[in-house]
Amino acid sequence: MKIFTILLFFLFLSFQSLTAFSQEEDKVDIFGYYIIVKPTKDFADISEINLAGDFGENEKPPYYGLIRLKKKSAEDFRLLKSTLTGKNLQFTTNAVGGIYYKFEGNFTKLGNFPILNPWKEIILIGKLTKYKGKTKIAEAKVKLSYDAGG
Repeated sequence: MKIFTILLFFLFLSFQSLTAFSQEEDKVDIFGYYIIVKPTKDFADISEINLAGDFGENEKPPYYGLIRLKKKSAEDFRLLKSTLTGKNLQFTTNAVGGIYYKFEGNFTKLGNFPILNPWKEIILIGKLTKYKGKTKIAEAKVKLSYDAGG
């Protein structure tokens, strides 16, 4: 009888572990680095867009991510706030030298990306707009692939 009780206990623990792992996979966390696939000339200088996801939201003060340019000496454009509503993502960056960016788009799927790591998949599609002051100076429909570690 003791062996049966021990076996049931281990089966229970195994089930709990599988349930916790499944819940972790079902969680939505968009943390990661997003790379523009075939950027237009106007956006070819962007190295990556980092979305801080759960990690950033828990920071004090909150950190939402950034747009990093390829030129190493260039200042990053910090996201002021990102808004995820369903699969729709919107953000605006701070201004650097009078330039700032706005993005509005949709995820092709959602999940716990740091765990699922949909590496190189096109996962976000939307419109990226570049402004100088109040003047729109570039706009393009962009497709972004995912990378867990920029």
